[in-house]
Amino acid sequence: MKHGDSFRNWLIRMQGHRIKDLRCNVREFRVRPASHKVCRYEFEGEGFSVIAKFLEKPTGKIKKYDCKGAMLNEYYKLKRLEKVIDTPYPIAANRHFDCVLVTEYIPGKPFSWYLKNEKDLDEKLRAIAHLLGKLHRDTKSNYEKERDFTKIRKNLAHMPLHGSTRQRYEKKLEKWEKGPRLDRGHGCTTHNDATPANYLFYRGKIYAIDLELSTEHGYFAHDLGILSAEIFHHFARKGTASAAIPHIKGFLRNYSLDEKEYHRIKQVLPLYMSYGLLRVAWRSKDPGHRKYLISKALELLDRPAL
Repeated sequence: MKHGDSFRNWLIRMQGHRIKDLRCNVREFRVRPASHKVCRYEFEGEGFSVIAKFLEKPTGKIKKYDCKGAMLNEYYKLKRLEKVIDTPYPIAANRHFDCVLVTEYIPGKPFSWYLKNEKDLDEKLRAIAHLLGKLHRDTKSNYEKERDFTKIRKNLAHMPLHGSTRQRYEKKLEKWEKGPRLDRGHGCTTHNDATPANYLFYRGKIYAIDLELSTEHGYFAHDLGILSAEIFHHFARKGTASAAIPHIKGFLRNYSLDEKEYHRIKQVLPLYMSYGLLRVAWRSKDPGHRKYLISKALELLDRPAL
């Protein structure tokens, strides 16, 4: 990107005094995979980069939504949550450039890399557990159960459940909604998209990214269940699903403050892990694996505990 490009010039202005040479070349690198068009912009000779997410350019299956609202929503969430956990610093947002959100670039490795390579898994899961614990415990609010299930059902409408399978899942989900297991005095802010790609490790610190879907008044186990489902999926795809269990249990124990909380988590995790497996099935391109994940998701809803 050369001097004179309107987006490039705006990017330069947003950096303020960090940029010494206002005419510096700006290099663009596409970041994949991502839920939207995401690019890294490197300011040559300046020694740093930024990340730009274009909310008006989704790459996933959901194409129609309020792009401007999503941009502002994520920007202000980052401003608020950076006081609680480590997140990329939000720099600017601009609806005139495809509803772009610009944040600090963290040049770390995502947890997805450690999971894929099965390297330092338990150490990284411990760090994620502590980050999520801080997020959940420092953002307490009331738990809105009806709202929680409304969001789950909204997403279920897009998932690969057909005919009698969808009816069976809905029936089991209704039992969870009407039952007492989720009754709780308080909720919290949840990441709501706790996938392996959304936790970065850099210089001994862990950062939560892509907080666009984070929500208040949620159930803390939502994030634990989504990540547990991802861990299960990784090992199940290799034909060693049982190998996931020790890692998941270690993750939950590191999150828990005591034995009582650990057992409480095991009571409610099947719901959110089941939902997490359906999220994975939604994006799976392997029909056989998708069918397996859906059957496991149904099975989990019948469990009294993990």
